[in-house]
Amino acid sequence: MYIGRMETDLRQKVISKLNLEFGSDTNNLYKCHELRNKLMEEKEAIENSLSLASSEVPTKVSAAMKEAEGASREIGELTSEYKSWKKTVSVQLSKSEPVNKELKEYIEKIDYLERCKAYLICVREIENISCNLESSVTEKDDHRSIQLFRSLCELSDQINSSKCSHLLSYLHETINFWHNLLKDKLSVEFDEVLQSLKWPFINTSLLVATPPPEVTQKFQQLTEYLLHLQLPTNMKTHKVTSSVAIDFEPLSLPLSLLLRPLRKRFMFHFYGTRQTNRPDKPEWFFSQILTWIRDHEKFVNQWVQPVYNSNGLSHISAKTELIRGLVQLAVEKLHNELPSLQQDDALFSHLVDEALGFDRELRDSFNYPPKQPGVIRVLTQAQVFVNWINMEKKYAVEKMDAMLSSETAWQPLTTADVDELRITEVGESFLTLLLTITERYSCLPQPGHRLQFLELQLELLDDFRVRLLQLLNEERLEDPLTSRLPTILNTIAYICSVLQEWSQLTHFLQLYFYKSQLQGSNENSIESLEGTVFDEPVELLLRTKTELVTALCYAVIMDIKARSREYRKDRWYAMPSPRELVSPSVTPSACPMFQVLATRLHQLQNLLSVPLFTETWEAIASELNQFIYEEVILMNRFNEGGAIQLQFDMTQNLFPLFAQYTSKPEAHFAIVKEACLLLNLPRASAHQLHSVLAKVCEDVDHEDFVGGRSQSLLEAGIQHLTPERALQVLSLRIDVRQLP
Repeated sequence: MYIGRMETDLRQKVISKLNLEFGSDTNNLYKCHELRNKLMEEKEAIENSLSLASSEVPTKVSAAMKEAEGASREIGELTSEYKSWKKTVSVQLSKSEPVNKELKEYIEKIDYLERCKAYLICVREIENISCNLESSVTEKDDHRSIQLFRSLCELSDQINSSKCSHLLSYLHETINFWHNLLKDKLSVEFDEVLQSLKWPFINTSLLVATPPPEVTQKFQQLTEYLLHLQLPTNMKTHKVTSSVAIDFEPLSLPLSLLLRPLRKRFMFHFYGTRQTNRPDKPEWFFSQILTWIRDHEKFVNQWVQPVYNSNGLSHISAKTELIRGLVQLAVEKLHNELPSLQQDDALFSHLVDEALGFDRELRDSFNYPPKQPGVIRVLTQAQVFVNWINMEKKYAVEKMDAMLSSETAWQPLTTADVDELRITEVGESFLTLLLTITERYSCLPQPGHRLQFLELQLELLDDFRVRLLQLLNEERLEDPLTSRLPTILNTIAYICSVLQEWSQLTHFLQLYFYKSQLQGSNENSIESLEGTVFDEPVELLLRTKTELVTALCYAVIMDIKARSREYRKDRWYAMPSPRELVSPSVTPSACPMFQVLATRLHQLQNLLSVPLFTETWEAIASELNQFIYEEVILMNRFNEGGAIQLQFDMTQNLFPLFAQYTSKPEAHFAIVKEACLLLNLPRASAHQLHSVLAKVCEDVDHEDFVGGRSQSLLEAGIQHLTPERALQVLSLRIDVRQLP
């Protein structure tokens, strides 16, 4: 079957080839001879190539087989030779192993002898330098002694990587010996020069403006020697006397010696049983340190700093070292005093105040760098800081109690003519309390500590708000305007405005950034933050403010409504024509309503801050606008005289009551004003407008209703009333027939 299918396929291919060659034209049959010749040539070429292949392939295959057999024999020979050599090498290596071991031991002995030789050279050099040092010290040649000492220190740097602990120990002992000897010797000379300079300058009146040149020259020379008398880096040790002193880097030797007499004086006066050592007077030792800094900084800058600079130590500030050394005295003193002082809140509070003031004075007046350690480090120790926070909260609550119970708590600080915010005594006192707390903790270097104080402030804010609400609940609010509600409202509004200003200060923006980071915020910069640290308390205060403003407005509106009954029930449909009156006047029934409104507005203006009063009268105007529209206009029918009288009452009496607070009072009574316009349209115009509006209300696609507004109403000056409302007002006219 398969062969038959192949023959069929071949036959189809031949037929297709012939059809392609000859086509349907019988005139092309002469091409048969050409096609036959071409096919015969191709057949002969194929047979020749197959004959050639059949004769060449066996020859090539035979040659390839011979080459493969030769390569295989060669590989076998090489493998055999490799195994033979491998065996020979293994035997040889086993024979040379003892020799290699002996050679290795010999090399190690040579290395050891070389090291011993080098160590011996170092020992001889150390002894030689020591011998020369002894000679120079005997000859009192300080300059040469310092040079030789530096040579010893350089030798220490060279052999520091040596594995010979005995050599290093011997060298370090030698360096320490000469260091102590030279330091003691130079210290004596240094003290003698300081005495000539009358250092320390305890009595500044005895200070010579310009010391003798030979004295200053000797002082600077000894200062330079002492600077060079420094132990190698690998030998320096930092002795820590307490946990709080760990932050203090060791002072350079000249400054350490300069501070030695001041340290002795400090220990003498502020430790032990001296009368100057009083736990209740920490300001005494703080003031003493500040005085010493002020009295000695000029000398240090003028005579010590140049020596540092000329010896490549310009990165070290002699003044900063002087301050740091004296500050360490204060830190150690605080550390010793705090355990006992924390038991007494008054003493502890006073100590914290004085310590914060001392640190602020150092940073502001003497430019003590922020990165340098200070007394704040003592106050932020874990247990001390907890006590500090608790103390701040305790005193803050006590102060709030006192300020709220004061007889003058709700009195304004200044007259109404001067103070538009009507700041009360209690409001200012509370903000001063918060500001004082901010000033006390703003100098803390750690954000975590500052955030804890911020949480205390937020807690106090909420406590103060709750206390104000409790006071309001205790009030009998038959008449809110005569209660403490307006003054409490002024206080809340003032605190809100101040908090909103504070929230934009760098201090609080940074705290909000740190707080957001702790809470896992994705914000990576202060500029990208949304919100402030005071958002929550401000929101609660503003909500309370809105409720109190609403309460005031409600009281005023209810008073007006109570006196408007006669006005609402007046005979608007039977008012006399204005032509019958000599001169128009306010409707008598409106007088009580307008009188109480004027009185209440005047009261509110005197009681509330300017922003609050503006917010309040605008709310009253809005409520009054709706009330007159719904209770006076929509509940009555009007003849011509009634419409004119209503418009006169509104435009000549109601609106002017608000004219002293705004240049466009009618803008706050838009609905009432437009209703009066409709009620006073000429009769023909009113009929026409009524007809149009009736159609508009029935058909929203009416041609008069374009862009969602009635063109007829706009032409009549009506912008706020909808067509339905305008139609309702027009229907109140007794001269306009109700259309079906």
